[in-house]
Amino acid sequence: MPASLRALAAVTCAALALQASAQPTPDAEGGLPDMPAARAPSSAELGVQTVEIPRAFMKDAEDAPQTLTAYWIAPAAKAPAAGAPVVIALHGCSGLYTPSGTDARALGSRYRGYAQWLRARGYAVVFPDSFGPRGKPHGICTERLAARDIDGAVRRADILAAMRWVAGQPGVDARRIVLLGWSNGAQAVLEAVDGSRAWPADTPPVDRAVAFYPGCVAAQKRSDYRLNAPLLLLAGSNDDWTPADHCQALQAAVLARQPQARFELDVFGGAYHGFDGTAPVKERSGIPSRRRHGTVTVGGDPAAREAAFAKLAAWLDAPRP
Repeated sequence: MPASLRALAAVTCAALALQASAQPTPDAEGGLPDMPAARAPSSAELGVQTVEIPRAFMKDAEDAPQTLTAYWIAPAAKAPAAGAPVVIALHGCSGLYTPSGTDARALGSRYRGYAQWLRARGYAVVFPDSFGPRGKPHGICTERLAARDIDGAVRRADILAAMRWVAGQPGVDARRIVLLGWSNGAQAVLEAVDGSRAWPADTPPVDRAVAFYPGCVAAQKRSDYRLNAPLLLLAGSNDDWTPADHCQALQAAVLARQPQARFELDVFGGAYHGFDGTAPVKERSGIPSRRRHGTVTVGGDPAAREAAFAKLAAWLDAPRP
């Protein structure tokens, strides 16, 4: 089947999935779950649809792939009349997949867990894959920072392409597009909400954004960095991969330039990189870093995880953050 027809078929499947009616999955007390379930559902259980975003949407990347692969999850309930809000979720430097594969069946448990949690709250979710279409499906974590060809500009271009694609789908509310990213994907969020850069006229605005433990150095170094959307940034005080002090300095600089900006920063005491997960804390080697000679500490923190999801829920539920 030609690529154009595959893309059309994928878009049609996503639209049909969005319009399907189902009931949200309540917790044991009948309410929405506070956090993702201990066992993330499979991609099949989530109804993940693979979509191919055509190159025509990727106007901001000089070397864009022919199509940008993404994974679409419809909300658990029928969309309201105005359409469903959408979260564009942005993977970290390891990419979207487990080592077992490079398709929807191999989506990592973190991403499947978040998708379940978000769809129960009425959101559609789309995960653009910035690495697979560029030949690096399992990530760039071990690449030297200066040598990476998939950089912030590339990931920003993918975000813009995903936003244009989302805006053209039936049954969505293009006024309520949320950006949510982790680590390298959170750095992409910072690139996208940089208000010092011109925003393309054919792209809907970001309603609000969430960045989990981004590297803030690049944004901090920009003397005119400011926000074009409300931003919630969540970091761990013990993070030795993407230290929180740079994000604190970034917040201070932005608020000095934009006193009315909505830039909320929460730093969780004692938490490491990846604190919102459930994996045990461990050292990870082979990571280019400004500290500890390539060894960083990663892992979940139950208290920080619970607090972060409470903050995330409040941020998403607020009429205006």
